[in-house]
Amino acid sequence: MRSLRKSRFLRNTIIQAAMLMIFWLLLSGHYDWMHISFGVFSVAVIISIHYPLRRRLLAMEQHSNDQLFRIRRLIYYIPWLLWQIIIASMQVAFVVLHPKCPIDPALVRFKTGLVNTSAKVILGNSITLTPGTITLEIEQEKFLVHSLMDISCSGIIDGTLPGEVAKLYARRPGQVVRDVEVIKNEADI
Repeated sequence: MRSLRKSRFLRNTIIQAAMLMIFWLLLSGHYDWMHISFGVFSVAVIISIHYPLRRRLLAMEQHSNDQLFRIRRLIYYIPWLLWQIIIASMQVAFVVLHPKCPIDPALVRFKTGLVNTSAKVILGNSITLTPGTITLEIEQEKFLVHSLMDISCSGIIDGTLPGEVAKLYARRPGQVVRDVEVIKNEADI
């Protein structure tokens, strides 16, 4: 069991390094030896800094097999998130450009069933990347999100966005969002 965990950890580190190098090459646009060597050096520095953090996280969480990140699912998640960002951008642009500017800000407080710290970070970042919402606080299983309008937080309240993040780690995630509270007045905070 321990050797299986080490081999998976090493495999994931190699995959991470390869993905970082591909990302470097795509962003740099230069494919001569000098730029490639800069990329290799940068990836090595990032991996050497990130490696002990990942080991500590793995030791703290004691991942079981069904909690490991599913890379194949990520191939579906990234385009789905990009589409959500495009839709939310159009909604925010409509509200901002509307003559009456129908902004209806609210705070959304909810608990999540995500047990993995990485999943919580991905959820918080996905919420923040989506225009009209920003993650203000993550404490254990509790999230606090600011929403610009009601439609901005609908994907959180109905569990769509947290459910997609949960699918990155489990094939059939259970209920991901519970105890949702929408706060519209300052007195309710």
